[in-house]
This record gives sequence, C-alpha cells and structure tokens, in this order.
Amino acid sequence: MRKASDILYRFRGYILAFFAIALIACPAAPFPQNYSRMVEVGPYFGTLLFYTLGILLRIKSRQYIGQHTRGSTHQAEELVTDGPYAYQRHPLYTSNTYIALGAIFFHLGVSGMFHIFIIAIAFFEHFLAKAEDKFLEEKFGDTWRAWAQKTPMYTADIHALLNGDSGSKPQRTFLQAFKADASTWFWFVFFNLVIVAIKIWTQYYNV
Repeated sequence: MRKASDILYRFRGYILAFFAIALIACPAAPFPQNYSRMVEVGPYFGTLLFYTLGILLRIKSRQYIGQHTRGSTHQAEELVTDGPYAYQRHPLYTSNTYIALGAIFFHLGVSGMFHIFIIAIAFFEHFLAKAEDKFLEEKFGDTWRAWAQKTPMYTADIHALLNGDSGSKPQRTFLQAFKADASTWFWFVFFNLVIVAIKIWTQYYNV
C-alpha cells in the first residue's frame, strides 16, 4: 500500500494532467445564450466561486508551508500546524479540488461526464491526503496524532481556513506565496485559455 501511494504521489502532476486532457476531450458546454437566465449562467457562478476559493486557499496555505510539497517524494522538515493547517490537515489538496471543480463546471456545465469527473478528482485527492497522513504519522508520531485528533482532515468552514487566526506569523507574504506557485498559475491560465478556445471553436464554427 505504501509503495502504491508513493508512486501516486510521485506522479500526481502527470495524473492531474491526464485528468485535464480527458476533461477537454469531452464535448464542451456552450457559452450561455441568455445571460439573464440563471439555469444557463449557474455553472459560471460555480466556476468563479470554486476558482476564487481554490486560489485564495492555495496562496494562504503556501504562506505557511515550504516548497518541499512540490517534490516527487513525501518530505517534511517540520509538522506545519499554523494558518489553515490549524483548522484542516490538507488545505492544499482541498484547494486543488476546488480549482478542479471550477474547471469541470467551466468546461462541462452540469451535464454529461460532470459527476464522473467530480468523483474521480475527489477520490484522487482523498487518496493523496490519506497517504500523506500515513507518512506524517510515521515521521512525527504522537505529535502528529495529537494534532490530527483536534484537526479534521477536511472542514466546510472556509472562513476559518482563509481568515482564521492561528496566532502565528506566516513564513511568506501573500505576494511571495503567490510567486512560489508561478508554474501552477501559468498552467492554470493556459488550461483555461484552451477551454475558452475549444468553446469558441465548437460553438461558432459548429464543429
């Protein structure tokens, strides 16, 4: 089990890229024809909401955690329990899920493969979170168990994640944390431009 989780963690970026390619290979939902109808623009509100929550939570988490999370193997010099990590054990994975949900809404609307992609992404991120819990418990033992006992794996309290005061100063400013994920933002913008291009091509050229 540990070997499988290590492989999954090592290639998580490639797996997410596969999800992205599979998503854009699905038929794109057309742009709304009537922006006054909530049934048509609803998914776009969902896109904006999930993108905003995901981006803000990712930057907030980056303010408290180091660059080791970008590596190909589990690493942790210390157990981070401040900032969003005082309220949830895996805010970075939660931010990834929010952003993925936004992309699914944007490309598919609420139709077709929508639910399959949501379930697949949620399962994938949860598996990564469980594997990380196992790694941290093995490394930090009772310290991790004491923190995990009072800190849920997930929480619906997004206000606490984004605005909660854990009493500690972040390692980075908001801007420094944003810059630390420069490659992520590049691919985020690129992927969304691809979605827009596909929508325009299919809708206006009747492909």
